[in-house]
Amino acid sequence: MNCKVNAPKGQVFESNLEEYAKVTKSDEVASLIHRIRTTDDKEERRKLKSRLPFRCPHYFRFKDNHRAQDAILPEAFTFQTCVDIDDAEQVEKALSHAYLMDKTEGGEWQGKLLHVEYSASRKLHLDIRIPVGMTIKEAQIAYCKALGVDFDDDCCSPERMIYITDEASQLYTSPEWQTVLSDEEIAMRRKAFEERGLDIDGQKRGKMSADSTSTAHSDDDDTADSGVIYPVDYQGIAYEKIVEELADQLGGAPEHGNRNDFIFLMSCHLRHICNDDPRWIRQVMPDYGESHERVTETIQNACKRKQSAAMSKKMRTTLDLCRRQMNAEQDSEKHALMSEPIMPERLPTPVRNAIMNAPEHCRPALAHAIFPALAAHMGGVKLEYADNTEMEATMMCVLVAPMSSGKSCVKKPVEMLMRDITASDLICRQQEQEWKDSMNSRSANKEKPVRPDNICIQIVDSDMTNAAFTQRLADAERAGNKSLYTMMDEIEQLAKMAGGNSREMVTRIICRNFDTDMYGQERVGAQSVTARAHIRWNWNASTTPASAIRFFRKNVNDGTVSRLNFCTIPQTEDNGLIPVYKRYDDKYETKMQPFLNMLKEAKGLIVCPQAKRLAQQLSMLSVERAALFDDDGYRILARRAIAITFRKACMLYVMNENKWSRVIEDFCRWSFDYDMWCKMTLFCDALSEEREAEQRVMRGGVANQLELLPEVFTREQCRSMRIQQGCKNPNPKDQLAQWTKRGFIAFDNTTQQYQKTKKYLSSHVA
Repeated sequence: MNCKVNAPKGQVFESNLEEYAKVTKSDEVASLIHRIRTTDDKEERRKLKSRLPFRCPHYFRFKDNHRAQDAILPEAFTFQTCVDIDDAEQVEKALSHAYLMDKTEGGEWQGKLLHVEYSASRKLHLDIRIPVGMTIKEAQIAYCKALGVDFDDDCCSPERMIYITDEASQLYTSPEWQTVLSDEEIAMRRKAFEERGLDIDGQKRGKMSADSTSTAHSDDDDTADSGVIYPVDYQGIAYEKIVEELADQLGGAPEHGNRNDFIFLMSCHLRHICNDDPRWIRQVMPDYGESHERVTETIQNACKRKQSAAMSKKMRTTLDLCRRQMNAEQDSEKHALMSEPIMPERLPTPVRNAIMNAPEHCRPALAHAIFPALAAHMGGVKLEYADNTEMEATMMCVLVAPMSSGKSCVKKPVEMLMRDITASDLICRQQEQEWKDSMNSRSANKEKPVRPDNICIQIVDSDMTNAAFTQRLADAERAGNKSLYTMMDEIEQLAKMAGGNSREMVTRIICRNFDTDMYGQERVGAQSVTARAHIRWNWNASTTPASAIRFFRKNVNDGTVSRLNFCTIPQTEDNGLIPVYKRYDDKYETKMQPFLNMLKEAKGLIVCPQAKRLAQQLSMLSVERAALFDDDGYRILARRAIAITFRKACMLYVMNENKWSRVIEDFCRWSFDYDMWCKMTLFCDALSEEREAEQRVMRGGVANQLELLPEVFTREQCRSMRIQQGCKNPNPKDQLAQWTKRGFIAFDNTTQQYQKTKKYLSSHVA
């Protein structure tokens, strides 16, 4: 790279990541980036951008430090490339897809994401590891296709440079970024290139060119002669289905005399999902009765036509209908789209130490269940969230598992984590008992002693009255904004604290607790408890799946369920055996105490930029998944699940001496996925029912479905429209029969199409 501002573009030097970090942190670069992003003058923006330092993603060094194609050293190839997303509308989509693909088990791009940053114009740079055997251009094409974004051919030149941006623009860096691979892997990758007749860096022997890949071709080449094998599906949807649905969207297969125009229009739409490659389109496009040569010529003409890089509305509609149809045909349920997330092998040290004594199958649940006990040591500390608001680390965890599955695995670790608080509570309980004894020993006409104001009991029982709960909250706040903790054997014990079976009160307590709102009670009597304080209450509860669904069924759409952290112990072959635990002794306590002390010592406002960035990334991921699952309920539940994950991230950050690590990030991502998996598995159906009922009320009327169709339409178009409208039975047979009977439409046997009648068009039945 060249670290200097205003550096000559033809000169580069071999550097290390420490130097790169210094450049990103420099005030000069930060100032340039700010000016670039705030100026509206294109020419000024271009000049400012040209002053930035830059890096070269494809080679570690060049001959004589001269950045040029003829100075390339093939042995210095990085086996990496940088994908440039230059369309602002595609940035969010590309970012969420990139993170998702990097984490998808067994996926082609798992672990390939190396570095993510906002570009100078706040677009996106994605550095990836090139798959074995692929050239720079092939990797860029394949990755852009997987992301569902436009491919930029200008990004493939081997000597390419990337402008360096400031520290705030750096979103993610893998430990593998810019790392020299092992000799074995380098040899394997070079061999894969050589077997294709390429140089050891994937370039054509004796020629350095952005187009010099094994798939280089001219527009005149025919697919059959090119030797290129194109994918048969787009994002899991067969091209055959896409072409069939697109043809219906365009009015159905063309008649003689209209074929050429129809094929041209089809080609223009297919360019968006075939990478503007005429041979790729030729592979998926039917001839529709036209000659093969004529179809090929029409496709090539369509690909030469200038058009917007943004996917057309007609194509987006086509893809949406195809996805819905696939889901309907496969009868796929929402929760079946998610499988149990596997806990990372490497865990943050406090989590690893806390769960290591439990049986293997209980550890994922325990990794979630320890956080309320950890949060009890951190009362009053503020955390700056991704939206710059402040919150506290209140945690409420519900372990949902079948009977006799090992739910008691939580008790002993929590008991050990709460030992220090239990000891201080014991002193306060003795002090409170002495005061009560003094009160009871005095006659009615004697002055009663005042209750000591230094009493603070944090561990409270689940069967206490609301008055006792209010008193404990006030004591804890007076003692320095400390928080309470409760272990409940059954979730139903929440109702006792709410004065019986008042679900409204349970919801009120959970919602206010999550947001650390004011809570209390007003009483007239002199002996009654009258107090108001911020509610800080961490708790664990256990229940069975049936009880959880029954208890929360009416609260899945009011924010109650979304504020809770769920975990489970799945049924395994080992569940019938007696689980074996390691001993919870002083050694266990000694390992955990330093981390508890760090939480106790934390004060004021904690700002963790990496945790805030993670929350933003999870937010984009949840929106993407909600779209993929076609389930808005996922997005609703994810909103506060992200906040819960953020709180865990901040606690781990504090316990790691205010240092962030990839281990913490991986654990938190898994924690979010696991929490959402539990919630969607338990409450997906109930949430869908409530959302459907809510939507019926909010719609306020029924759509005229015939108005949603063109004047001339096919049976398949009607079916697609019914799918879009959410009809339970997409088959339009009965509906078409009714419309025909009432004279709204007429069927043309020649064209096999329906047409709206003059009677309907003149009356516009609503």
